[in-house]
Amino acid sequence: MTAGLKSYGMFARVIFCVIAAFYAYGALVHVLNMLSLTGFSWMQAPVKWQALDIVYLIIDVTVVAGLLMGRFFGLVAFYVAAASQIILYTVLRDWILNVPEAFAPSPDDVGYLDTLVAFHVVTLIVMTAALWLERRRALTP
Repeated sequence: MTAGLKSYGMFARVIFCVIAAFYAYGALVHVLNMLSLTGFSWMQAPVKWQALDIVYLIIDVTVVAGLLMGRFFGLVAFYVAAASQIILYTVLRDWILNVPEAFAPSPDDVGYLDTLVAFHVVTLIVMTAALWLERRRALTP
């Protein structure tokens, strides 16, 4: 895997780049949150939201760098990010939304969590399919 992105087939490279772009956008959102440019003061936000912004900024950047370089750590970071966010926005949804009244999310914000769950499920399926097809390509003489 040290050969990087060039060692993968065209389909896998395209999928890696598309998913990397989505995760780069996610990293940008975390930075904008930290700069208080997304509708709330980050310094006054619940500590769990601040911690999650920091953790997911690191993970998102790791996904982007790893996928663009075609490295194994990018795939691991991707699966960790996607699976953990599905868990956060489903199983731990009440914990995420249990915040002071000043930060109570609107019904649209709560609905957005469903969109994020769907996004992560789809990206997990697409990435797994791309890797499966890549494995088949590599095994075909």
